[in-house]
Amino acid sequence: MSRPQRQRSNSSRRGGPVRPTTADIWREPAPLPDIDMITVADDPSALVRSLGEPPVPDGSSAGERFAMVVDRAAAIAAALALSAELLADEPD
Repeated sequence: MSRPQRQRSNSSRRGGPVRPTTADIWREPAPLPDIDMITVADDPSALVRSLGEPPVPDGSSAGERFAMVVDRAAAIAAALALSAELLADEPD
């Protein structure tokens, strides 16, 4: 025995596909947020070292190299912040 199929109401289908709204590209943009000054980390590679030695052969050497990369990236980030005058003053 087969059951009679339910008929769907057409109220869920109105007018075809939904068209995306157009954006007004000439509108006035929102004001930019205030800029936070950047502080230099005391020990940028602390997080990498806290994870322990990498599970690879000669892991201590690989861990040291990871730490060197993180330290170098932090130094470059601090230099960029200094050049943009965004480096926070050192606390006395």
